[in-house]
Parts: sequence; C-alpha cells; structure tokens
Amino acid sequence: MNPMRKSLVFLLAITAALAQEKTPPRKLRFLAVGDMPPFRQEIRDGVRYELEAEPGTVPPRQIQIPAGEGKPLDTMLSLGSFSTSLTVPSGMTQVVLQTKQGEALVPWHQVNIPAQGDSLVVLWRDPKKNTWEAARSAVIGDDLVAFPSGSVRLINILPTTARFLFAEQTIDITAGGLKVLPLTQATTPVQVSVLDAAQQWRVVYQSAITQNSGERGNVILYRADGVSPRTPVKVLNLREPAPAPPAP
Repeated sequence: MNPMRKSLVFLLAITAALAQEKTPPRKLRFLAVGDMPPFRQEIRDGVRYELEAEPGTVPPRQIQIPAGEGKPLDTMLSLGSFSTSLTVPSGMTQVVLQTKQGEALVPWHQVNIPAQGDSLVVLWRDPKKNTWEAARSAVIGDDLVAFPSGSVRLINILPTTARFLFAEQTIDITAGGLKVLPLTQATTPVQVSVLDAAQQWRVVYQSAITQNSGERGNVILYRADGVSPRTPVKVLNLREPAPAPPAP
C-alpha cells in the first residue's frame, strides 16, 4: 500500500472512531400488547393453585439481548406495561431477542433499530398464528425529539386504518402508523372508530385523556387476541413522566 493510501485509510479509521465516540447512548424499551389468557386453577388437597399460562398465550417473561463483547442486556416483558429501558451499545442496529428454553438461550424475535435516538419496540402476537411464539413488532422513535413532553402518541397496530376524533380533529391513521400531537389541555376527549364489515365507521372506544404537566401519553390501538373477545379491537391508554433531557 502506498503512503498516500495508507494515510487515507488511517484518517478514515480515526474519523469513524471519533464519530462513534460522539454518538450519545441510546435507550431501548419494549411494550407487549394483547389479552391475558383466561385464569386457570386446580385444586390439590383442598387448596386452589393457579396454573401457568399455556405456551404461546403470553409473551416470554424475560428476554436477553446479546451485546457483542459486552454483557448481555436483560429485561422483563409484561402485557400492557413498558419494560425497563436498556442502554444500547453504540453502533448496534440489529437486535436479537432471546429467550431461555431449559438451560439454552434461543432466538425468539429480531428487530432493526435506528443508529441514533431512543426506540420503543411494540410487540404483539402474530394474528395468523395467534401465538406469542411467533411475534410481530413495530419500532418507534422514543426520545424527546420524536415524542416530546406534553404530547400524546396515537399508535395503530391494527391491520386496517383507524379513525381518531381527538381534540376536535379527525385523524385517520393507516395500519402500523402513528401520530404525535401536542396536548393543550389537561383533559382531552378521544374517540376511536374502525370500519366494520359493511364498511361503516363504528366507534370502538370513547373516553378522555388526562395528562399532567411533564408527562406524555400513549393511545395504542390493537387487535383483541383473547378467547371469544366481545370486541375485536382494544385500546391501551398509557401515560408516563417524560424523561429528563440529556445533559448538555
């Protein structure tokens, strides 16, 4: 290799290393949505014992993410609740979720996340296979730029368009889409409609969002996957304190 080319390779390596050092730490968290399975119990010697959920009816309780040469990342999944936030190593964009089977770790699901910014992975069970052993997911920007304090995030993970009547606005959100809107008052009415078999809009949710200063909210529309659900659509309303902005 001639001296000029060697110098160019060296400069490129230094530039890449400096860029990686300047990349701020990223946070990654998960939200599993769906219905809890029916409560099961058995009576042994006159005592009632709750039985474990049948395989595939709930997401894995614990997941682990390999992190290259670093220590693996661990977090817990619980239906309808955010997981803890994990600090993602710089440069990681492919995330493999592993679960434990016996003493072995096996791949369960894989997502790709952006190279910059915090991310939320929304998980649900595959509607065709109807089991958590085959999951679907959507990756959503989750930092204060994508999801600022004082806003609400409308998320539609139905396989069809949903119509939101929100703060006197009519907003159609396509399958897998979302909309982030500012909240200008402490309590805001919200109504959600979906198209029925006759292609008529049918109201499936009507309530109000209450949100305090310094909070941000989520309204997540998803397919009911329980046993004989009364309505095919469910709405999960979650609010949370907005994270503190990064130090300058």
